[in-house]
Amino acid sequence: MRLSDSLRAFALLALASGPVITARALVKFNDGHDDFFITGTAGIGYDSNIFAYNGGGSDTSYNASLDLEYRRKAGMLGVDADLGWAFYKFQKFSSEAFAHPHARAEITKNAGRTTGSVNAGVKRESRADSAINIRTTSWQYDAALNVKYPVIERYSLTGQLGWNRRDFQDNAALVDLDTWTLSSDVFYVYNSQRDLFGGYRLRVTDTTADTQEIDHALTIGTSGKIVSTINGSARVGYQLRESNRRDGSRETYDGLTSVVSATWSGLSRLNVTGFVSSDFNTIATDVSVSTTSIGLDAQYAFTARWSLVTGASAGRVRFLGVTGSGRRDTYFACNAGAAYTLSDRFKATLSCGYFENWSTLAFSDYDRNTISLNLSSRW
Repeated sequence: MRLSDSLRAFALLALASGPVITARALVKFNDGHDDFFITGTAGIGYDSNIFAYNGGGSDTSYNASLDLEYRRKAGMLGVDADLGWAFYKFQKFSSEAFAHPHARAEITKNAGRTTGSVNAGVKRESRADSAINIRTTSWQYDAALNVKYPVIERYSLTGQLGWNRRDFQDNAALVDLDTWTLSSDVFYVYNSQRDLFGGYRLRVTDTTADTQEIDHALTIGTSGKIVSTINGSARVGYQLRESNRRDGSRETYDGLTSVVSATWSGLSRLNVTGFVSSDFNTIATDVSVSTTSIGLDAQYAFTARWSLVTGASAGRVRFLGVTGSGRRDTYFACNAGAAYTLSDRFKATLSCGYFENWSTLAFSDYDRNTISLNLSSRW
């Protein structure tokens, strides 16, 4: 299907949607403290490079999903759980079609001296991976525990323990990844609008190739109001990575680590968010990478129902060590979209995007254009 044919299909899908009414929970019980929701989506999209490599093919896809959500807000504990299924069909590359389940549950405690949350999730995912330039299918599992304890009036201590596993399917050339994260921060209430904090993070990544990466990070930061109309958080520090290879060799890397996000809301209808991040990661080919990225996103609400979104980002990826072969990637991405929200019962979103990757590896030097229309309804 050509791009012009896809655009005609987008228009027909939009016209097919009928009038709806204000949404409420499908089922309420226990004096309104427990809610059940059902969300359904349907969409169509065009992607000029579904495999994310130089010369990758284009295709039109059709998607649908169904999600069941349970929420409970009563007493000291809150529960949020969802179960769903996502379906994708490709017109030319029919072998890439999938029907993938996902599930997630979270319990939160927001009252009492000690607060926090525990969550766990599982999902099966198929996507184009820009770092390894193929489409992958994997099971992803994760779990996390977050705790906050106030020591004295202005000081509090937080702790996080997390686990993530990515298990690749039907590709013996890729390694599965198990990542454990343990971190802690000390928070100081500087004033009513701003907190200061500092902490340490330990992250251990094991692969099925019998390699292990150990990351140590010391960071400081602030959260809350930065200036009168800008709020956000900033965390910067020093990071050291130890990479232990299967042949007994050891490589070390160090550098700046950062996570900075700030939102400007100086106008009632316009929000602008900027971000900067830098970190080490391990990719599915058992290579350590250092990624630095920067971006800006904006959302403008014309009315209570119509809104526009746009954004742009850029980044640099260094593939480290002997296995990285000196590869360097630089990318640029931008997107724009419009959303119409009648109520929870009906929302329509039209979006388009552009991504270009400049790489020292010719196979990974490519661009990608996407456009999609999605309709959703929540009951």
